[in-house]
Amino acid sequence: MAKAYDRVSWSYTCIMLRIMGFNERIIDMIWRTMGNNWYSIIITGTRCGFFHSTRGLKQGDPLAPSLFIIRVELLFKMLNNLTHDQFFNGLYIEWRDPQINHLTFVDDIIIFTSGGRASLQKIMEILNNYEHTSRQQINRQKSHFMVSPPAFPATIRGVQQITGFTKKESPITYMGCPLYIGRMRIVYFNSLVAKVISRIKGWQSRILSYGGRATMIKHVLQSIPTHLLSALTPSPPPKTILRRVEKLAANFFWGMEKDKNIYHRASWQKLTFPTEEGGVGIKSMEDFCQTMKFEKWWLFRTKDSLWSKFLRAKYCQRSNSISKKWNSGQSQKWKKMMINKKESEKHITWRLHSGSCNFWWDNWLGDGALY
Repeated sequence: MAKAYDRVSWSYTCIMLRIMGFNERIIDMIWRTMGNNWYSIIITGTRCGFFHSTRGLKQGDPLAPSLFIIRVELLFKMLNNLTHDQFFNGLYIEWRDPQINHLTFVDDIIIFTSGGRASLQKIMEILNNYEHTSRQQINRQKSHFMVSPPAFPATIRGVQQITGFTKKESPITYMGCPLYIGRMRIVYFNSLVAKVISRIKGWQSRILSYGGRATMIKHVLQSIPTHLLSALTPSPPPKTILRRVEKLAANFFWGMEKDKNIYHRASWQKLTFPTEEGGVGIKSMEDFCQTMKFEKWWLFRTKDSLWSKFLRAKYCQRSNSISKKWNSGQSQKWKKMMINKKESEKHITWRLHSGSCNFWWDNWLGDGALY
């Protein structure tokens, strides 16, 4: 999506608020907030009057993010209604899997389809209708499409002709995470290492004590890969990347002189110990990945998210996930989940209270499941 702050239609926003059941008094207050928008042009240092805006939101307005989400709700509903269209083929692995046609985060949208002409025309019709209704524009310069290999050249040309988008090869970066086809490669995470190096170079000119460096590592440097590690679990980045990041952090902690590392008075492993045990309290990347693996399995077991629904429909349709094993031909991600299951279930104990515990499959005795 193109930037929405200067293209938001006020009347469309109010219509969406009414559809979602907001009170007229609330809608009137929001209308007055949006409408009280004036601009001035400064020429050679002199302000030349004011003019009133007829659309758009104020940048920095605390209501702007919420109003933008409400505005794109129409697009979400139109895309979801495609699942009931007999001429549209979305993404589903098997017939019992939930059909997924789009994933969205604010103004970034990924739309899934089979690539057939009818499906593509349906999607473009929805996007064009949304543009006309909301006055929001699709950023076609930054919009691309990907096809699964192998794809015939005629198919690629057909997609380009219908959508007007350009083809992009794997891997791509979405929300800071690499999306790739095939095996994970070290080169996919070079941008992560580059961010860490860039941040450290900006700190080298500062005079920091060991305590200051430890604080910068714990609260700034290690926050850079946190989102990536949690998103890619149970298949975290290669250990080579994790060790590279930890090496950069260790060099920064002990100091560098003219791009030359000085003597490290203690190993990185000792620095990752809690302060009560003689360490600095810096988190170990491998320990953090292990924690994320446990959390990911717990979310799969207990939450009813789209991700967990998809995996249950594909691999756990006729049995509980506790009894499942990895079989040849299944995805490597699911293999990692099964390995993670063995480690995680040892640390999960259910308390008998509200009846949510499964008699056969949950560990409520403390000695493992009864199956």
